[in-house]
Amino acid sequence: MILDSHMHLGEDLMFGTDDSEEDILQYMRENNIDGALLQTGILPRDARQATLRLHEMIARHPGRLWGAAVLSPYLPEEEYSSFMRWAVKTLGFKALKLQGFAFCASPSSPQARKVFENAAELDVPVILHTGNGVPVALPSLVIPIARAFPKVKIVLAHSGGGMYGAEALVAAQVCENIYLETSWCNVLELKSFVETLGCERIMFGTDVPLNAGVELAKYRALRLTDAQYEQCFCKTAIEVFRLKINSGCATA
Repeated sequence: MILDSHMHLGEDLMFGTDDSEEDILQYMRENNIDGALLQTGILPRDARQATLRLHEMIARHPGRLWGAAVLSPYLPEEEYSSFMRWAVKTLGFKALKLQGFAFCASPSSPQARKVFENAAELDVPVILHTGNGVPVALPSLVIPIARAFPKVKIVLAHSGGGMYGAEALVAAQVCENIYLETSWCNVLELKSFVETLGCERIMFGTDVPLNAGVELAKYRALRLTDAQYEQCFCKTAIEVFRLKINSGCATA
């Protein structure tokens, strides 16, 4: 089984993407991807409507698709918290997302702290963008907040994005609640992650449908054992996000 731990549905006014339900289902079929954790576009015209659209797609594919909630941390505390409670408690979303690059809010900023506070209260992980968008997207900036919230699992999206992979690895080494999602990192960094951390802290992701084949090829180039592939391709994400799936997790 292969679970994609990082994919987006719908328009994103910042990055100029707009993948549809059909796009996502097609890339999953073409690449034998069995499930996906989806986010809305980071900057849609209407965050609530984009989130409802995502929820409706998830409801049509139970046990295969799940959601992560995205919202600007600059909103007032009660407005932000109310939205995230709705997304997690009512819609069943599995994580909160902080895109510091898009919102100009590093994980060490006062605005970003509410993301981690709400994640702790709701008992869900935080997905944190890293890589492009430095300095706010430097992986090392998560270390203080990861230590302040040791029970919150934090997933470093893109693991530094191919330029700051060494920082992402150091952050994960010093904070046991940090996990690495590996879209856009290079194959040598991926090899280092596996050898240093073990596959229990690593999860497969793609970010956009066009990138799926590339990401799969990087993993397959490493010639891992069946157990290692199973862990990276599905088990880590299932464990971190507490996903309920329709079938057993098997080697892809």
